[in-house]
Amino acid sequence: MNDNREELLQAPMGKLFVKMAVPGMIGMLVIGLYNLVDSIFVGQFVGPAAVSAVAMGYAVVLVNQAILSLFATGAMSLFSRAMGAQDQKTMNSLFGNVFWPVGVLSVLLTLFTYNFSREILMFLGATGEILELGIEYLKPLSLGFIFGALGPALNFLIRGEGQMKSAMKIVALGTIVNIILDPICIKVLNMGMSGAAIATIIGQALIVGGDFIHFKSDKSVINLNRKSFIIVWNLMPEMLKIGFSGMVMSVAVAIQLSILLSLSSNYGAASIIVMSASFRVLCFFYIPLFGISYGLQPVIGANYGAGLYHRVKEAFWHFGKIASAISIGVWLFFQIFAPFVLSWFITDKAMVQTGTQWFRLFQSSFFVYGFVSVSIMLFMATGQAAKGALMTLGRQILFFIPLAFILPRFLGERGLWLSYPLGDLLVVLMGIFLVAGELRKLKNYEAKAASRKM
Repeated sequence: MNDNREELLQAPMGKLFVKMAVPGMIGMLVIGLYNLVDSIFVGQFVGPAAVSAVAMGYAVVLVNQAILSLFATGAMSLFSRAMGAQDQKTMNSLFGNVFWPVGVLSVLLTLFTYNFSREILMFLGATGEILELGIEYLKPLSLGFIFGALGPALNFLIRGEGQMKSAMKIVALGTIVNIILDPICIKVLNMGMSGAAIATIIGQALIVGGDFIHFKSDKSVINLNRKSFIIVWNLMPEMLKIGFSGMVMSVAVAIQLSILLSLSSNYGAASIIVMSASFRVLCFFYIPLFGISYGLQPVIGANYGAGLYHRVKEAFWHFGKIASAISIGVWLFFQIFAPFVLSWFITDKAMVQTGTQWFRLFQSSFFVYGFVSVSIMLFMATGQAAKGALMTLGRQILFFIPLAFILPRFLGERGLWLSYPLGDLLVVLMGIFLVAGELRKLKNYEAKAASRKM
């Protein structure tokens, strides 16, 4: 533990970015491949309607992610700050606080989803072929929700230790297996949509196994034993307070997706299919930026816990500049290669040609996502859940929902596609105000700490 702690508190930010953020990016990218790969394979092997069916299933998966985020992101923040403060007792107490609530709640979600999959998909706007394909995918997928929640949740603790490479390797193994099994199950074994779900479950189960192997190894700060499975209730309030913003993020994305799919269905099947593909692409390419922010989290958390406020600011700017450069690069890729990206999911050339203009408009605000992701993590890592949740809610609920319902009345279908990027730009303005205030506060902390040393 001391080696990890000292590195977080003393190493140059460039070195920490390579060690923490690069594996975090790859790890999060690999996690994001699950649903994207399912969408690509079913789009190529089953048909365009299958892309929307998987997207609607993804809305339920996001609820499962909200469950794990509620407990795991808070535990990760507590863990890194405890490491900075050399609080071994707190670090040893967090495993059970993640394992039991995430496991139990994901099982309850499985029971609900399996029994009401048709009603859930109809609520999301599914009809006809999309509805039937959605049921074929969602029912078996729900049986693996416990693996889909526990695997990433426990992996968050590994990241909290600063073991980004280990976390990345574990999720990479599960994803590679999923990618290999997808075409085999869907096409070779002729299992269709249920084959995509089964391949995903097997990959996610391997991640859970890999997490446990790590915690039993010498690499882990946590010494896994029977006491590790005990819930320490006095840590729960702080965990839930911090994890709330992570939960809100997943729930808000699910609400966004539900609204976009429902409203786009008013403009025909082609619109809902292109919207499904566009949203999946956006979520996938946004995930690596959050990989950077999750790599930033233990750096900020450890230095904040140790009172090294100048390094908190340095880390924010260093990681933020790189995240912004990447988001600008991805934005350019979307604008230049929009037809190519849509063809990953849609084999109908006419639909790709028609959807290109909407795809470009939908992705037009991606260049600001680097700033947004590190700003949210700045507040989460320093225990300011309310500000992190405010930025998340602003982007995905407070600004987006009114725009999604108002703009189409004046601009038609174009208004719906414009509502998402316009909401993003509004939250950036709010984020600049909040971040500026936080940086001033850190500067004051730094000055007070310096005056005490004099």
